[in-house]
Amino acid sequence: MDPGEDPEDTLRAHRSRERTFIFDTVFDQNASQEAVYHATIQHLVEGVISGYNATVFAYGPSGAGKTHTMLGMDAEPGIYLQTLTDLFQAIEETQDNMEYSVSMSYLEIYNEVIRDLLNPSSGFLELREDSRGSIQIAGITEVSTSNAQEIMQLLTKGNRQRTQEPTATNKTSSRSHAVLQVTVHQKSRGGDLAEEVCLGRLFMVDLAGAERAAQTQNRGKRMKEGAHINRSLLALGNCINALSEKGGSRAQYVNFRDSKLTRLLKTSDSAGGGLGPLGMWGTHGSHQPNSVVLTEQDALGGNSRTVMIAHISPASTSFEESRTTLLYAYRAKNIKTRVKRNLLNVSYRIAQYTDVISDLRREIEHLKSKIEKQDKEKKSDPSILDIQVTIPHDAEEDSRLQMNKIRAQLIGAFKEQMEMRRSLVELENANIELHIDMSRHLLTIADWEREKTHHHANMENSEKDEEPGDADGEEVEASEPPEVALAREEVNLLLAEQRKTAALKAGLEQRLAHAKQKASQMEKLLPRQVTSEDQREVLQLLCRAHQLEVENTELQADNLCRKNLLCQKDFVIQRYHQHRMLCEQVIQGQRQLMQGKASLVCGIN
Repeated sequence: MDPGEDPEDTLRAHRSRERTFIFDTVFDQNASQEAVYHATIQHLVEGVISGYNATVFAYGPSGAGKTHTMLGMDAEPGIYLQTLTDLFQAIEETQDNMEYSVSMSYLEIYNEVIRDLLNPSSGFLELREDSRGSIQIAGITEVSTSNAQEIMQLLTKGNRQRTQEPTATNKTSSRSHAVLQVTVHQKSRGGDLAEEVCLGRLFMVDLAGAERAAQTQNRGKRMKEGAHINRSLLALGNCINALSEKGGSRAQYVNFRDSKLTRLLKTSDSAGGGLGPLGMWGTHGSHQPNSVVLTEQDALGGNSRTVMIAHISPASTSFEESRTTLLYAYRAKNIKTRVKRNLLNVSYRIAQYTDVISDLRREIEHLKSKIEKQDKEKKSDPSILDIQVTIPHDAEEDSRLQMNKIRAQLIGAFKEQMEMRRSLVELENANIELHIDMSRHLLTIADWEREKTHHHANMENSEKDEEPGDADGEEVEASEPPEVALAREEVNLLLAEQRKTAALKAGLEQRLAHAKQKASQMEKLLPRQVTSEDQREVLQLLCRAHQLEVENTELQADNLCRKNLLCQKDFVIQRYHQHRMLCEQVIQGQRQLMQGKASLVCGIN
């Protein structure tokens, strides 16, 4: 309730500002650090060493206890130390069968510039985006570690470099956002023809708190810092709003570029790119002084199991800040995520194809240099006979131009094929994910049908045992749960999406077949269009190299499809198992009914 309203007004005439929020967990000011960790973060550790991404946010106004939750004190350590201790303990328990390597980086965003807290002398770092759309930080220090104590020592070293200044509301106010990234590589100790490398990332983010200049009494440099903090947090809030409405009737564009913070947290679909995940949310609350907690581990467009710790103050003077924090946390709960395991597949057959392609490219370069050498020799030492039989300069230039034109056409045709093949792989992967989602919803519906059948069987048995005069009551039908109705709606949506994907795939396959036919015709015309034997051989080798690249892509796509099909078959097996159990229950119910009727006939006789 708004503290500005009259607390004695029992009629509560002004209730427009009242709001109820629902979260997964709520802690008060007496909750311990250990209780917060066990209820919110501990379950993420096992996923990190298995190849999943995990993110922990501390969010809230200035002075609410975000840094205390993350760092803690010597007597009561915070989330950093507890998470890292459990992480290395889990690694130690599985080291007999797996090999691990752990590394970390630590940075801060101060006044919209990025600083490396492990190497402050490197100056301000640049934020770059590569060709795959992955966010990279040029020059960031990444240190290999072997235990939690080493990471905490590096954290302590980095926190000494972090920008902290006193304000009217907080004597040790953090003036920057701090981001800790811990990367875990896992692979099997057994050498096989094909091995899997799991890549898990743990992001722990201590955000600076939103503040008002009137309350903090900031002037000059402190006011400028507060403006930058509020600007980045506003951009983060706008992203939360847009992501929470994604897929709904009020869906809007998610603008990650308003701030360095949101760009750093932008999701990258590739396993090797991007600093972290935004658009994959869960939220949790802290215990300093009051907190709210909610979790969501299936992000849409994001690959992370994320926990958001929202901090609020019980003071009436912080009403607006608490209301804004709760509103953003509540909206974050509506964001959907898709979590995928980060697997790097190493196939030696693909490596052999890569070696062949490299050899062919070296041979092409050798032939090119040979052609250039022959051209130079002809120009430097012409004889009378050479002059008599030399093709005119214009004709030679036309031949070279024609050669370059044919080569450009071939390269363009092969690039077009590669792009279409990649698009086909993405469509196939999306189609398989739709099948998996549909199987999951069908399992939910099948569970309900089985429970419904069991309920009917119990009702029939109870009516059979009752007296004839008591069996006039109406049968109570069990109402369908909301999750079952939602599953039916999701199945209809997924069917529509599958039809759309199938149409796109058919059109793309038709275009690919046309492009293949065009490239094949160009390759057949090479002997007639290119007169030089060396140039003809170069173009043929170029065609062969691109053909091997295409086969390489097909092998990778086939490997990806097989993995997804295995997941889909697991769901199909579960569906068959449930169907068999349902049939057995129906048969058992019919058998009991028949036995009851037989007993009734015997009794009448």
